[in-house]
Amino acid sequence: MEIRNLLVNLDVDASTTSNALKLAVDLAARFDARVSAVAAAAPPADLIGVEGSLVVANLYEAERDAMEGRFASLESAFAAEVPVALRGNFVASLEAPTGLAIKLARGADLVVVQSQPEAHGYAHSLDVGSVLLGCGRPVLVCASNVAAIKADRIVIGWKDTREARRAVADALPFLERAEDVVIIGVDNEGLEQRGGLDDMLAWARSHGVKARRDVRHAVGSHGESLIAALEQTEADLLVTGAYGRSRLTERIFGGVTRELLGAQGINRFMSN
Repeated sequence: MEIRNLLVNLDVDASTTSNALKLAVDLAARFDARVSAVAAAAPPADLIGVEGSLVVANLYEAERDAMEGRFASLESAFAAEVPVALRGNFVASLEAPTGLAIKLARGADLVVVQSQPEAHGYAHSLDVGSVLLGCGRPVLVCASNVAAIKADRIVIGWKDTREARRAVADALPFLERAEDVVIIGVDNEGLEQRGGLDDMLAWARSHGVKARRDVRHAVGSHGESLIAALEQTEADLLVTGAYGRSRLTERIFGGVTRELLGAQGINRFMSN
């Protein structure tokens, strides 16, 4: 897969220009791609369901006007940040952002979103988990405090699942450019992962990836082990599959995807 079209979500509640946009521009220049952006929010008053109320109507209009003003500011920032040669479309809409991002992802090779430590409700905030499950594209969830990713050192969190295989294939444009790629198998049994890792290593090297593999015993949770590997290898990008089991199960019992999505300080390339 080649990366030719990036879609970046812009948070309407962010006080400054999104680092995700700057990061997307940097990636677009690297991959000779175009950047499109989406900004969306639904005025909460339209959810109240009180018909004929003048108060509700006024609240809705005030919120709508505020959002349209914010959209105009974000479009200006988009025009200022993205060079003409790299510029795609800017789409703004008065609707919940998750559904719109999923719809627009059909025209993207990679969706770029930023970790959001504070949630404003589904009317304003992107539900990254739903985007991962619904968009049919890889999603780059960038750390909340970074505006660029070197990706010269990459960790692959490997488990022999459909989602992990998809993620590694989707991430190939990054892997081919990296100086060091470590395929990590976290396994309490020690030897169980080795066969799959060997096959994955051979596949990566057949594509010219400078890869090596490592089996590690879990230290804490599976997610904590991958984050530790990221730090130990001084990598700034983690590639994993997403939601190998149902999202509801992860919400109830916990899971690697949920844990990684909650890690605000790392860059995650994820596919379902």
